[in-house]
Amino acid sequence: MTEIIAYFRQIGIDEKDLQQFLKLLKIKTYKIGSSILNSGQTDSYLSFLNKGIIRYFVNSNGKELTFDFVFPNSFYCHYDSFYSRKPTQFNSEALTDIEIYYIHFDDLTSLFQTCEFAKDLSRIAVEKLLEKKVKRELSLLTNSPEERYLNLLKEQPRLIQHIPQKYLATYLGIVPETLSRIRKRIS
Repeated sequence: MTEIIAYFRQIGIDEKDLQQFLKLLKIKTYKIGSSILNSGQTDSYLSFLNKGIIRYFVNSNGKELTFDFVFPNSFYCHYDSFYSRKPTQFNSEALTDIEIYYIHFDDLTSLFQTCEFAKDLSRIAVEKLLEKKVKRELSLLTNSPEERYLNLLKEQPRLIQHIPQKYLATYLGIVPETLSRIRKRIS
């Protein structure tokens, strides 16, 4: 749990404030290719990705369209489901072997009653997810596919190598052949 403690320390939260929260965390691993949550299911966990890469995707007209990735030291949840308590509209899978820390919605809700940090945690998670969503939407509207690829390469240089080209291409909003041309041009 040293990684999650370091993450919270980095954003200004002391380990002593985390103690009640840390006691409720559980750890789970998934093998590469494992489905984590499918469309139609309800997400009951707020998670923190410790190791690996997760892919969010939707099925549209018989095609899988990747719309986001989760990298280590990030919150992970199906935000459309976790906060509303309704079934999610998208899928997630492990692109690599992954390890997550998670807390059940009911445990987090109980913590709200007794621990000021729990309220901060929920706010921080929502802020981080919203920040990432806005950044992604702005990138899709203002950057070329090549710029989007270069930004992702700059942000996650080692991890991007583990993402299959077909998923990376749909994430960038292009076809795999265009991604191949971009990669050739910049190498």
